[in-house]
Amino acid sequence: MKNIWKLLIFIIVILLGGENIAMSQTSIFDRWKARRIERKMNGEKRKVSKEKKIKEPRSVIRAKREQEKREAEIRKAYKKTLNENKERHINIQSEEVQERMKQNEKEIKAREKARRKAIRKAGREARKKYRKK
Repeated sequence: MKNIWKLLIFIIVILLGGENIAMSQTSIFDRWKARRIERKMNGEKRKVSKEKKIKEPRSVIRAKREQEKREAEIRKAYKKTLNENKERHINIQSEEVQERMKQNEKEIKAREKARRKAIRKAGREARKKYRKK
């Protein structure tokens, strides 16, 4: 009787163990089937696909480059014209006025420098206030 029970338990263990081994083998070799079933059930992919970058035609890239060059030339010409007009405006004035204008420019630069320095100092103090300790 004891032998029959041992044999019965042995057979049950082999059957259950055999099913587990068979399941693990199918999951290893047939992963793609599981993924397909999962996609059908969920209706979406596992990984989020990145947006594809559409490459522009070479003619468009070339046209953009040429446009940038033209705009750079226009900016350069504008700055040159501004400087010429400024110099002309200064040269028209008398000597005393020219000195006064130069002095005003120096004062303006000094004021701007002091203002930027004060802003940096205020920012530094604010950072100290909220810095983690």
